[in-house]
Amino acid sequence: MSVSEIDTDYLVVGGGATAMAFVDTLLTETDARIAIVDRRHRPGGHWNDAYPFVRLHQPSATYGVNSRELGSWTKDEAGLNAGFYGLASGLEVLNHFDQVMRERFLPSGRVRWLPMSEYREGPGGTHEITSLASGDVAQIVVRKKLVNATHAQTAVPSTHPPKYAVAPGVNCIPPNRLPEIRRPHPAYTVVGSGKTGMDTCL
Repeated sequence: MSVSEIDTDYLVVGGGATAMAFVDTLLTETDARIAIVDRRHRPGGHWNDAYPFVRLHQPSATYGVNSRELGSWTKDEAGLNAGFYGLASGLEVLNHFDQVMRERFLPSGRVRWLPMSEYREGPGGTHEITSLASGDVAQIVVRKKLVNATHAQTAVPSTHPPKYAVAPGVNCIPPNRLPEIRRPHPAYTVVGSGKTGMDTCL
């Protein structure tokens, strides 16, 4: 980190979908300066950790930020989603947020992006950012508001071990590792019946 003090109107902790949509709206509706800090190397939050075959479960055009449409409201003509509006892949979602950062946020001159960094409250209610790469610490002066965009604590199976016991000899993997399987197993048990579980079964 090249400076020891940063001055901003809003400090946004987290660079996921919620944070990106919030900052996009601030840029449109205010003249505020914003600093975004995230532990990851690129925006997109949990999409950086998602399984490689993940897709949105809603039409692409209804996701992302207001200033840049993610989809085109066209319907898929082939595959499992034929006849329905397109569902962006995880890579397409990440590319969307990356383009918003590079082509809208940073060129505005009002957004400072602090990737691979960690926020913590300093002594006396001050704000500190620590670079995970160098260990450098910067103080942040926040003029208006600290916004915690990590409050939802979104986590995907690949980021933590199971919260249950696994019997010896059972090969328990997150969906991210399914594409690595070289020999099919005679049976699979999927734990969970949400979107991730359904995608895994499909």
